[in-house]
Amino acid sequence: MKLHIFPESPNARKAVMINEELALGAEVVVVDLPNGAHKQAEFLALNPNGKIPTLELDDCSSLWESNAVINRMATEVDTSLWPKSNARYEIMQWQFWETAHWTPACSKFISKHIFNNDSVDVPAAEEDFRRFAAVLDGHLASREWLVGDSMTTADASVSAYLCYRQPCHYPMEGFDDISRWLGQIESRPSWKVANLVG
Repeated sequence: MKLHIFPESPNARKAVMINEELALGAEVVVVDLPNGAHKQAEFLALNPNGKIPTLELDDCSSLWESNAVINRMATEVDTSLWPKSNARYEIMQWQFWETAHWTPACSKFISKHIFNNDSVDVPAAEEDFRRFAAVLDGHLASREWLVGDSMTTADASVSAYLCYRQPCHYPMEGFDDISRWLGQIESRPSWKVANLVG
């Protein structure tokens, strides 16, 4: 099993984190995005979108889209990260929410502060972020984890983009339950590895 990533990508960090959490030992392959490696035929054969992360399986098949990748990785072992129960539907609910709402809200700040996109309407971006942060914070007010009593792949998915909250100046003020929840994720060795790879 190989995990093709670009280290700075929050989506790739999800996959590195799950690889570490499960001690899968999947080989991490850094894709040279700045020099166009993701546009080469060899990589496009694995992922026709030319995106990372991409999971290359031992049978030569591949899987892409970060949340699908981490859920597939979690099937390799019996784990509470991807429990064999109807909790999977709630996990996927949060993963769809992350893709549809949370990531776009965070990405505006990344565009502004990492890619120097001065066209970003910062007040509108802050309003959008706070709208969805309130949903997340409210859900976490009465629980430690997004789903059930322990960390799942939902937590890895939703937390990933928060790796840029400080350099990108996300408006985190007042969301104490997000901060508490994120603190326990950041204390895990897997988060530290995911944020150091490359």
